[in-house]
Amino acid sequence: MPFTIQAAQELGLPNFIFWPASACSFLSIINFPTLVEKGLTPLKDESYLTNGYLDSKVDWIPGMKNFRLKDIPDFIRTTDLNDVMLQFFIEVANRIQRNTTILFNTFDGLESDVMNALSSMFPSLYPIGPFPLLLNQSPQSHLTSLGSNLWNEDLECLEWLESKESRSVVYVNFGSITVMSAEQLLEFAWGLANSKKPFLWIIRPDLVIGGSVILSSEFVSETRDRSLIASWCPQEQVLNHPSIGVFLTHCGWNSTTESVCAGVPMLCWPFFAEQPTNCRYICNEWEIGMEIDTSAKREEVEKLVNELMVGEKGKKMREKVMELKRKAEEVTKPGGCSYMNLDKVIKEVLLN
Repeated sequence: MPFTIQAAQELGLPNFIFWPASACSFLSIINFPTLVEKGLTPLKDESYLTNGYLDSKVDWIPGMKNFRLKDIPDFIRTTDLNDVMLQFFIEVANRIQRNTTILFNTFDGLESDVMNALSSMFPSLYPIGPFPLLLNQSPQSHLTSLGSNLWNEDLECLEWLESKESRSVVYVNFGSITVMSAEQLLEFAWGLANSKKPFLWIIRPDLVIGGSVILSSEFVSETRDRSLIASWCPQEQVLNHPSIGVFLTHCGWNSTTESVCAGVPMLCWPFFAEQPTNCRYICNEWEIGMEIDTSAKREEVEKLVNELMVGEKGKKMREKVMELKRKAEEVTKPGGCSYMNLDKVIKEVLLN
């Protein structure tokens, strides 16, 4: 928050920033003022959202290769220079000083080019992630009361997964706040049904814009023996269950890191904010996922589910995400880079 940075500066206090999203999103956002200076945002009019303009290359940000405007956090997709979110992040970018200490929920093996680029701008950077594995190093009794879910978990899904074969289930969860139209929900539903793969689908009560979730009796009859629909679930436990083969996700950073930590490849349908940026890395830089078009037609959903579950591309992506999982385990165990970074922040920076 910009006001906390300002308060620390005015009071002469040490300034620490914890950035809970990806490092690549941070690097994008600190370049928002330059995007405005170059005339790339705000958009001239709303036709620029659909006329191909967002495919324009952004090749001048160090550490971010082959990026397009559509891969930048979508706060730039506005026609109003005074848009509240655009101005908020411009202020963030302008207030962060070179001597600021910044903590990231990431690790060098995941975002090394980005971290190298950021290190040239901010010498005091500490990648201390991924959190799911780092937290495993703490005594569990200290963490039992902690949680960040916005919805109550349905534990029935864990029992259901026990009856499924290894890597046979598609896990579908679009996060806590993503919404979609009834038509989009229907396309996802029939794409999953037509794939003939078992699936666990998390459908929040407010997932559909302006209405309740209604699935036809035909869909229910078609998928009854190989599907479970729940309102929420313990996601880390689900992703780490051996029956999970693919994660259909909105590409929020917590979901992304949890999938990496579990070694599960992703089908990506980014919704807003920095999710397009994360999606770009998942699909093009790390090559551990495939992107579903915004229109999300059932034929594409069916095709990509099967490709990722049983196709050659899916096999290669599973190997790559398992390699990232191994790297994440290395950096978060005692003596690993992220473990030592956290220890250094606590002992040398905070306590001194």
